[in-house]
Amino acid sequence: MIINVTHYKGGVGKTTLSTNLAQAFDAPLLDLDALQGSLNFNKLRKANGHTPLNCFTAKTLEELKDIYSKYQSEILIVDSGGFDSDINRLALVGADILISPVAPSQVELFGLEAFEKVLRQASREYKSDFKTNVVINNADSRSKGMVNKLKKCISQTPEHFDLLEQVIHNRIDFKKAYAEGVSVIELDKESKAAFEIQQLVKEIRRMF
Repeated sequence: MIINVTHYKGGVGKTTLSTNLAQAFDAPLLDLDALQGSLNFNKLRKANGHTPLNCFTAKTLEELKDIYSKYQSEILIVDSGGFDSDINRLALVGADILISPVAPSQVELFGLEAFEKVLRQASREYKSDFKTNVVINNADSRSKGMVNKLKKCISQTPEHFDLLEQVIHNRIDFKKAYAEGVSVIELDKESKAAFEIQQLVKEIRRMF
């Protein structure tokens, strides 16, 4: 079961979700982002005395094909690159579940519209319908209006977007956890951030 945390643009929170999901699922983590945020997170884990995740990368299409073939029968989390490329498209095509974090802002709304075009092109190219599960990420109490705009955008393109119920809020625990090389569940399993990740994991499990 390959779960690809994917988006057309960077800075949407893919690495934060990927690292937290990999720990929550106790799953290997494939880092395809040029910034190597997941690999660097794993270095922080080691430096702070935590058991490292099984985290690695793929630099060629053949490497990616081999990895996807190897992990067909178990969960693999993919931290996809924030750009359109052959390797990121192949990572998208071969995944079982697509998850796309989107923050409630106008910039992110434009990014979501651009990503919809990528999904539409991939659907035509591979003659298959590609749909991603959008999770509203980095939300706060001031973003209700933009959240509603996001929901409207998603509802207007049901062939490519599904909206997940769980919202991930802007919480300092996510930044603290990354800096220490741990997930928010490891940082404080009773925290609101940990609860949100646990609920997101349950929602993803229902897709299996």
